[in-house]
Amino acid sequence: MRSVKTLSCNIPGFTALAPSIYVYVPETTYELACIDEKDGEAPSLIILCSWTGANSEHVAKYTGEYQRLFPSTRIVLIATTTKDLCFRNSKRKQERLGPAIDLIDSLQYLSALGNDAGMLMHMFSEGGSNKACELAEAYHAITDKRLPVSAFYLDSTPGHPRYLRLCNAINKSLPQVPILRHAGLLFGSAVLGAIWVTYVGIKGYHNNVITRTRHRLLDPKYFDPDAPRCYMYSKSDALIAWQDVQEHAIDSAQMGLPVTRVVFYGSGHVGHARQEPERYWNTVMDTWSSRREEGERHGVTAGVV
Repeated sequence: MRSVKTLSCNIPGFTALAPSIYVYVPETTYELACIDEKDGEAPSLIILCSWTGANSEHVAKYTGEYQRLFPSTRIVLIATTTKDLCFRNSKRKQERLGPAIDLIDSLQYLSALGNDAGMLMHMFSEGGSNKACELAEAYHAITDKRLPVSAFYLDSTPGHPRYLRLCNAINKSLPQVPILRHAGLLFGSAVLGAIWVTYVGIKGYHNNVITRTRHRLLDPKYFDPDAPRCYMYSKSDALIAWQDVQEHAIDSAQMGLPVTRVVFYGSGHVGHARQEPERYWNTVMDTWSSRREEGERHGVTAGVV
């Protein structure tokens, strides 16, 4: 088999399923743990949609914590590049997500066994939320069903299309070598500017990948409106305006979705878990635990933690 260098090379336990899609299968798999323990509290699957150009060392902090919290749960990691976010259309993105959809579909037999506690989806920044929406839309197109997610986590997303902040986001995803970074930023900013002019001047302000992602996150055709969702954002985020994330959280709550808003102070973009790990991961566990209550009451938790 041809050797391919992938993001998973530096993330313990993960193997490449397809380009930008990586899988972790624990030694004690979810279904065996449920048969033995009969608890059903761990997710049947965790889907992590990482931020654009995420470094494997940084992503491993999240995968490692999830492996610790849920040692018997499979994890699917879906990565995003600047090329993928900005230059591939939805059709191409969704075609590339086929292997992930096949894997999700293969785990649906757990429901028939009564062992399916549901799926946990954690998305980061604009790249992650866009990829989550593309996955949900592709899944619906193939199965005519909603993506079976029981709890959502939106870390530093979604924003509004803001040119200077998008340039900062591109800068963050570029190589650390100064000459490559400057050249890449110059080229990326020029291309992004051309795309910006095209959308605003020709297609319209609302017809862009970021705005479409905001709308699709609220579409009950793709996501269960009864599944709790937790927005985690910082007032010190230089890439995504905290007001944009908060606005989406409030819109979600006003639609009747069960929402928790967690505001951080001082942490940078997708850096909240590093600054306040205990608070961050306690929030993750609390949201996951609340899914059962939400299934019964269909209410809204619009408070700020």
